[in-house]
Amino acid sequence: MEDLFASLTEELAAWVKGATGAEVSPEDFRLPRGEGQLSLGAFVRGGAGEAAQRLSSALDGCPSVGQVRERDGWLLFFLSDGWFNGLIAWTKGLNTRPAGTYLENRMAILARKGDAPCPDAEPVRQALWAAYLAHRRGFWREADERAALTMTHQARDRARMELENRCGGAAAAILKLRGESL
Repeated sequence: MEDLFASLTEELAAWVKGATGAEVSPEDFRLPRGEGQLSLGAFVRGGAGEAAQRLSSALDGCPSVGQVRERDGWLLFFLSDGWFNGLIAWTKGLNTRPAGTYLENRMAILARKGDAPCPDAEPVRQALWAAYLAHRRGFWREADERAALTMTHQARDRARMELENRCGGAAAAILKLRGESL
């Protein structure tokens, strides 16, 4: 199967180089702590703040990125709706195994909500991203499981129920990524 991570970092490297002139390779991208899905050290010309502004104004050149921010000299890349929806579609080719753990049962229940695009909620996106990375490396960490289990917890009461109703596609994808990585 296609290595989505390699394709993504190659696309980002070419885009950053074109927008900033910086020599960036796919191996330069890191997994940030906290915000965003990928980060890049601010060795780009003009510093991170200026690079973030240039990249933000050139977002149409990279459909995989929805937003770029600067934090503490690092560029943080937030992946787009299109990228996450592409990931959900990509997982449809994976096998599903019977749910056995609390996490798998929770994702199976949410997956019954229907095949929907990934909601524009950062915790849901982080959970889907963590599941993809766990699938890629072949094992799940406790933090990956926690991200999936708590992906709707930031919303309260009725808003949480509404968010859960929009998580069917993301939950099904997480369940398939988990089944393939264990």
